[in-house]
Amino acid sequence: MPINRAALIACLSLLAACSPQAADSTGDVASDAVTQPAAADTAAAAVIPAADDADAVATLAGTLEEDQQARVAAGCTVPDDVGFVQDIRIYCDMPADVQAFIARENSCQHFAGEEAYDDARRRELEAATAKFCDDREKIFADLVARHRDDCAIRKALIGVNLRYDLSPDLNLKPCEG
Repeated sequence: MPINRAALIACLSLLAACSPQAADSTGDVASDAVTQPAAADTAAAAVIPAADDADAVATLAGTLEEDQQARVAAGCTVPDDVGFVQDIRIYCDMPADVQAFIARENSCQHFAGEEAYDDARRRELEAATAKFCDDREKIFADLVARHRDDCAIRKALIGVNLRYDLSPDLNLKPCEG
């Protein structure tokens, strides 16, 4: 089973934030923080991709202002379902089939991260997961095949694949030259 990088980063950040050192508010910890890297920094550094893959990690806009700036700069109307900054940035440059997939995958990620706090919510999440997440790997593979000769779309699809661990077996490579 592939590892979702965004989920891994979130878990490591949460683990670091909940560590005893993070919870301790004594002066000793404050002085140690100057000489030792924070656990969150170390954990994040271990899973953040290299500089050329920096845009591959799925991140929500940090603020409403960042989200709005990305949407204005996108150059078209980006659906509210698309919430990851990297997807907002590429959305308008993609053909309709890739745009539809990006919106669908963002919805899949949203519902996959929701908590089923009762039976009604569990049924709602199961239905949404079936609607947005079923066959996602096949749909993605079809998009890659359909757009294999367009280098810009291929590059964007490589980023989408890295963000959501869709098809690691496709072994996607950027265009040569």
